[in-house]
Amino acid sequence: MLLWIFESGFIDGLPWDRGEWHWQASSQMGDSPFFGYSVKRGYRNARKPTQSANICSFIQRLNLQNSTVTQVIARIWHNALPRKVGTRIWLTLNHGLPVGTWLQCMGILPTCKVCTEEALESPQHCLLECPLAKRAWEAFYHIWQKWGAPNDIFFSWPFVLLGEAVFEREDDPHGVQGYHVGGFSYIRQPLDIFRSFILYFLWTERCRKHFDNQYSSRKILQQAWVATVEVGMATWKAINSLRSSRDPSIQDRIDQAFKAEWCHLGIFGVECVTIVWCFLPPLYFLDFFNV
Repeated sequence: MLLWIFESGFIDGLPWDRGEWHWQASSQMGDSPFFGYSVKRGYRNARKPTQSANICSFIQRLNLQNSTVTQVIARIWHNALPRKVGTRIWLTLNHGLPVGTWLQCMGILPTCKVCTEEALESPQHCLLECPLAKRAWEAFYHIWQKWGAPNDIFFSWPFVLLGEAVFEREDDPHGVQGYHVGGFSYIRQPLDIFRSFILYFLWTERCRKHFDNQYSSRKILQQAWVATVEVGMATWKAINSLRSSRDPSIQDRIDQAFKAEWCHLGIFGVECVTIVWCFLPPLYFLDFFNV
């Protein structure tokens, strides 16, 4: 359980009367019981036009159009991703990761728990700039290059957190229209899901290093790869479950668009009579599993 810090000390040292503890509203959300807050409630509030800029200050600083902001937020909470992944990204965007000054306030050394070189650990350091975190993103970059995606946006903090959505261009030659199952409409959906899982497992492995003194870039990549393939399998299963109720011509277009994404170059899946899913990555990617 997280220990929240008040001016008078740790929460476990205060008199326990749950009924008297309330969140004090800092916006238009209204006061609520101390344990009445939920990520879902915060998400609903963030979707309000008047509140999005306040809660997502990181997104606001990117100077995106309102339609793009809505699209970016929708992709954080993508239906295909487990809620724990979206929650972790959402916390990172809103300065909610317990790193750096958070740890310092709790009397814990704020240095990076993985490399121990960064004096004041930040979300950007532990999820992108830490030398061991970079190894995971270098592996991802090989898949990114193989896919034929643009290189000018890679290894930037906005890309790592929010994906390609904040850099979309109308003249993108790799885009594909007509596929909207799950909310995406371009051919790099698997890469964007893979990126989200890498981000999530980088954090879980960082915590494992902190508590158990164990860290493995290989484990990060393996878990993210398998989780991505499982998302593809679940989405394909959902598409097939509605096959009998759809018009055949519409179903054919959905099938073709889905296979164009998930079977692209045989990276995550191979198109046969059905789809053969690749739970092991291509050979050119395997070298990074030895780190």
